Amino acid sequence: SIWYINGLHCRKVSKACPFDVVGVSFPGLPLVVLGHNARIAWGATNAKADIEDLFLEKADPSNPANYLFRGKSVPFAVRHEEIKIAGGKTETLTVRETGHGAILNGVDPRLTKAPLVAFRWAATAVPDGTFEAIFGLNTAGSFDDFRSALRGFGSPAQNFVYADVDGHIGYQLPGWIPIRDGGATGDRPVRGDDGRHEWTGRIPFPDLPWALDPPGGIIVSANNAPTGSGYGHFLGDEWDPGYRAAAILGALQRHKGDGLTPADLRTIQLDTTVGRAALVIPKLEGVAPTTNDGRAVLDAIRDWDRTCGTDSHGCAAYAAFELRLIGGIFDDELGPLARDYVGSSASWQATIRLLDEPNSPWWDDSRTTDVHETARDIAARALDRAGGELRAALGDPASWRWGALHQATFREQTLGTSGIGPLDWYLDRGPVEVPGAAGAVLNTYYDLRRAYPDPDDPSFKPLGIDKVFGVSVLPSYRLTIDMSDLDGARIIQTTGQSGNPFDGHYGDLIDTWRNGETVPLPFSAKAVDKAAAATVTFEP
Repeated sequence: SIWYINGLHCRKVSKACPFDVVGVSFPGLPLVVLGHNARIAWGATNAKADIEDLFLEKADPSNPANYLFRGKSVPFAVRHEEIKIAGGKTETLTVRETGHGAILNGVDPRLTKAPLVAFRWAATAVPDGTFEAIFGLNTAGSFDDFRSALRGFGSPAQNFVYADVDGHIGYQLPGWIPIRDGGATGDRPVRGDDGRHEWTGRIPFPDLPWALDPPGGIIVSANNAPTGSGYGHFLGDEWDPGYRAAAILGALQRHKGDGLTPADLRTIQLDTTVGRAALVIPKLEGVAPTTNDGRAVLDAIRDWDRTCGTDSHGCAAYAAFELRLIGGIFDDELGPLARDYVGSSASWQATIRLLDEPNSPWWDDSRTTDVHETARDIAARALDRAGGELRAALGDPASWRWGALHQATFREQTLGTSGIGPLDWYLDRGPVEVPGAAGAVLNTYYDLRRAYPDPDDPSFKPLGIDKVFGVSVLPSYRLTIDMSDLDGARIIQTTGQSGNPFDGHYGDLIDTWRNGETVPLPFSAKAVDKAAAATVTFEP
């Protein structure tokens, strides 16, 4: 796990010792990153703000030590970074920089013959007050304190949600998000020499999205767009399409009349419904696969309840079909670039739109020059291919289970990724079957790029259906709190509280996490003392 569950309590809270807070933190950080204190609680999701740009620079042809900017020749800034190699000699990396950022060509072999590319990133451009912001959150007592703490938060931009013991709820998106000149939206490299695409500043903190006690009484954040089209600044455009947020909002609204408990919230967190499937499956009417296994896939999808528990037959069929359907649309046109597109949320949305245009040129396979394919043709082909692959991987249709395809391995992030079998066996845990799916509230995401060759690694062998749905991103912790009962909070992270493989707490939370269960998060001194299994006292 990237998290430790931790608490930081002063036995007597004072100005000199202001901490009384619990939640989760990163190893080595002596604060609580997400959690609650005696007055407020806060959580966060990634805001997906666009805070980086690529600039195409021009070297001065008369002086290679310089680059061109607005008609002038400007010297590259040069620095030398030493990289110490254990058991070997120290290597020195020479980094050139323009006013936009570091030149990537010298450090990325893919750019050896490319135009000069500079990388600008908000996280390296300015002093970052993120640590101080977290410190402020730990001791905040009101929504004003909460916003004041986040004013200095730099990177990465987050959606922070808020609740307090007085019944208020709130939201704030903090972060250093650039204002771009010339209408640039960060979606492609821009010229660096002409000075027409500069960052002219940052979005002022008062202009960043925020809310306090909205009229509907509900705040939801699931990596979806935080503003409508009328917002006055460009934040980004790679949001989650909103199926998860809609599912959470709908569940909260259904509970609004009869009250909502922390147990209800935990049920919502564990929702495995794939919302986009409801827009795809009705469009399969009239599609006629040509194989028995293809027809078995279609039948499984039609009978499916749209949820992805580990025993789900329909989820296994739908995921295999969706991969081959999207690939069937885009592989021929995009070629090697399909690797970075198929399986993305953009590809989901494009596929849904194209299903309403069954004769679009996108459906025609440009590799079959004597045939003009339509949506039904490509969908039937995808069903047949998915059926064949599922049979090869799992056997006859009765044995198609989502959990057989969708598993998580918890890898230790140093030696546990060495590729040395005995070390990986000793340090890693799993694989274990897990519920959820990409795009569900229980967002156990899989990287479908692995179904394609890697142009940067010729030795990589594309994964088949039996491996490609292995989990690469998942909910790293869950927390539910009733602000009127702080000692009743429940929490879970993915693996365990120890980083020592010999320790019994190294991986003892894995089954608890994957089964949707939680553990108590005591807060008061009395509750902490009662729950303590052992105490270690450090004396100066």
